[in-house]
Order: sequence, then structure tokens, then C-alpha cells
Amino acid sequence: MFKPLLLGLLVLVTGCQKQDDASRTGLIYCTEGSPQTFNPQISNSGVTLDASSRTLYDRLLEVNPNTLALEPALATDWHISEDGLTYTLTLRKGVTFHHTPWFKPSRTLHADDVVFTYARQLDEQHPYHNVSGGEYPYFYSLGLDQLIKRVHKKGPGQVVFELNRPDASFLATLASDYAIVLSAEYASQMQQAGTPALLDSRPIGTGPFSFKEYRHNEFIRYLRHPGYWGGEAKIEQLIYDITPKSSKRLAKLLTGECDVMSTPAASQLSVIKQKPELSLSVQSGMNVAFLALNTRKPPFNKVQVRQAIASAINIDNLLQAVYFETGQAANSLLPPLSWGYNPSLPMRKPDLQRARQLLKEAGFEQGFEMQVLVQPGSRPYNPDALKTAQLIRNDLARIGIKLKIVQQEWPITQARLAKGQYDSLLSGWIADNADPDNFFRPLLSCAAVERGNNYSRWCSPAFDQLLDDAVTTPQLAFRLRNYYYAQTLLNEQVPLIPLAHALRTLASRSDIQGLSLMPFGGTVFNQAHRE
Repeated sequence: MFKPLLLGLLVLVTGCQKQDDASRTGLIYCTEGSPQTFNPQISNSGVTLDASSRTLYDRLLEVNPNTLALEPALATDWHISEDGLTYTLTLRKGVTFHHTPWFKPSRTLHADDVVFTYARQLDEQHPYHNVSGGEYPYFYSLGLDQLIKRVHKKGPGQVVFELNRPDASFLATLASDYAIVLSAEYASQMQQAGTPALLDSRPIGTGPFSFKEYRHNEFIRYLRHPGYWGGEAKIEQLIYDITPKSSKRLAKLLTGECDVMSTPAASQLSVIKQKPELSLSVQSGMNVAFLALNTRKPPFNKVQVRQAIASAINIDNLLQAVYFETGQAANSLLPPLSWGYNPSLPMRKPDLQRARQLLKEAGFEQGFEMQVLVQPGSRPYNPDALKTAQLIRNDLARIGIKLKIVQQEWPITQARLAKGQYDSLLSGWIADNADPDNFFRPLLSCAAVERGNNYSRWCSPAFDQLLDDAVTTPQLAFRLRNYYYAQTLLNEQVPLIPLAHALRTLASRSDIQGLSLMPFGGTVFNQAHRE
């Protein structure tokens, strides 16, 4: 009896201490899950991005959240050669890395840091390439291993990217949340100590906050980075309180245990709006929720089957029951906010008669059984994945397809995805920049099948060629034509079924000011403070 009671008291004291510290000097952010790592290069998890990319690190370039234009960040300016194959970037002077009890940097940002960051991913013989698993989903899904010829320094303050072919989306790629810059000095120190994996689990970056402490499934503590080049954060510390259930996150927000709440459920928004002590932020989102069908597994290798499933799903029901007023129907991977969106695509409406006819043509007049993998909890692109799956199950039952919902934690699901042992996956994507290539290539290119995010396992050389040709020129009209063709092809082949584009929402206490909700995902706390 004594031990459980003592343990409970210790947990209570720890929680109170965490809350008291933050109430005096910082903010508590209730988030929906634990990060897989603190290096977004080796993960494709949105929770990992939210916990690391904009808190701990910076990128060479940034995307303005209002204009979607590229702006200087760690690089102050850049030059592109006439043939489009060489990018020379000048680094910002005086950018400091985090000082922590376990690392004291001896210098500021250097070209060596950028070279190390990309060499680790490019060179399979690099001593850090296989550390922490050796997987770089975003890097490989974009085909950057084939695009980038080499990265080298041109003095301590300049870095040069040499490409194998012109790519009009390359600068946007350098602004991606995945395109963080690591410390080569820290990596060398960890390698000499025989603990190279600490580079990814006990991170050092140049971002507005430094890493202090992490307790798995409990909390992450960050401290303000003194002298941050972008202006010091207004709060001394930031705590991510890991609370998977949105109902508990809202309860903590209402009681003041949390100052900010991530991804409130759509059904909670009316409650939040009615509370004068709470505030709701809404931002258009560059995202999409979709149902990916494993096209390398029968019967989903037949286009008629995929078209039948798409014809049976009632997206209007999803919008009403899952998204409420926070989403719009998706008839393309690209949201209408994207400059590459094809407005001439027909809006998809449920057509059960057509769906049954397609199944008959495919030889499945009596239907079949299938499974869908669903991640627990809410995501910025899908407020309630389980309810979405249940509604789709009801729709498919009307055409004789029996859908079994399999809900597992992401590491288990990820292992099945890697082996191709699944029928379908309910998932989504959040773009990190405004370029259409950022949707198409990671999700549907051939390169992304084995080492990326192509969960439909669909590979079309014709589709890849459209993407490759689109980025060989900066001419917008030519790029638009190719992206329009690409969307038409996807509309015919249906390797995955776009469902909805969600608005990004964030709830906070009314006295919290300065939060910045990014259209590409993540929340920026640099200027957040309590009034």
C-alpha cells in the first residue's frame, strides 16, 4: 500500500513543480503525442516535427506564413548559376549553437555544419549515415539523394550545393521543416565519446529554445536560447505536456494546467468559443487527409477496385461528423490554397451504382474483406481518424466491402508499412512549403515507395516524368500545365483517395499572446508570452 501511495505523491509533486515553474517563467503546451526522435531528418512523424523543427533548429531559408514567399534564415542571400545546377548560399554571421551542460560550442555557425548535415544523408559511407537507423524518409522520398551531386564549403561563411539537374523547387526544399542544420562540432564530440546517437536524442541546434529534459509520454522541457539570432524568446522556458486524449487536453486548458492546446477536436470548438477565458486561433492549412490503398496487393492493384472505393465514400458525411466547420472536401491532393491546384477537376460525389458496376467489372461483384490501419488520436489534417474510418466502413458496406479497422501505435504501424503488410492506411500530409512538388513527390513518386511516404506503393514512370519535367524550369505556365496533368492522372488511377483539407486550429488561454500558427504545421513560440 505504501509504495503506490508514495509513487502517486511523487508524480503529483513533479506535476505541480512543472506547472509552478512554467506559470512563473514560461508556458505549458499540451500536445497530442511523444516524438520519435529530436531530429526531424530521421522521422516522418508530425508530432516529432512539432517537438523539434521550430523549437530547436533553424533552416537555411524560411517560408513567410502570410505571403508563402521564401525569406532568409541561416542563409542571408543566395545565387543560382545560369544553368540552374549550382546554388551558392551565404551564411548569417554570429549564429550561436545551444550551450548546455553536455556541450559548449567553441564557434558560431560554419559552412562545415551545413556540409555535415547533408553529407550524413547523402553519403552511405559517412560515419553518421547509419546512426539512429539510417533512414531519412523526407530526403529520399523527394529523391534528394539523386538530385544533389555534392555539398561543399566555399570558405567558412559560404556553402555550395551542386545538383545533377535543374530543380525549380530546390530553394523551397531548403526551407522545409525537415531541412534543419545540425552542429558538426557536436557530432564530432559525440562520435569521439562513442555515443553518436545522442546527436538525435539529446539535440543541439541554433533554434530559439534549447533542449533541457524529456520524460517519455510525460513532458519535454525547453529553455530559452540566449542571444538567439532571430530575437530571444519572451519566455524563459517552454514545456510540452504530452496528453494524447483531446478531452484531457481541453480539461487541462480549462483548469489552467495548460496554457496552449494542440489540435482541439472539431466537436470541442463550440465549447472553446463560448469560454471567455479561452482563445481560438484558426489558420488555413496546407494539408490533406487521405485513404492510401496498397496498389501492390490484390485486389487494390486493379484500378476499378480503387475507383469503386472512391465512388462509395461520402465525403460530405465526413465533413459534418468529423470536421464540423473546420474542413473542406478534397478532390485533389493539393488544397485550393496551393498555386498548383487544378480547379477544373470534377468534385467527387458518392455514386453507389457506379461503385457496384466497377466492382463487377473487376470480378468482385460479391465484394471482399479488407483492413485499414488507423493511428490513434487526432492529427492536424484529421480531427478524429477513428470516426473517419468508421464512417468509411459504413459507406463501403453498402457495396459489399467489409472493412476491419486496425488501430495501433505508430511504431507498430510503421513496421507493417515498411514490409508492405497492409491493405490500406488512413493518413495525411502536411506540406512544409508552398511548392506543389512537396505534396506529389513525397507521397506518390517511385523513389518514395521504399524509403519514403508513398504508402499506396504506386509507381508510375509517367507521373514521375511529369514531376521531373515540372521542376526543370522556373516558368510558371509550364509547371502549372504539368501539375494539372499530374492531378488528372491521379484522378483516373486513384492510388490514394483525398478526403479533406483541414483548417489548422489552436486553443489557448486568453492571456497568452504572440503565438504563431504555421499553415504548414507546427506552432512558433518565439514571441509567445503571458500578458
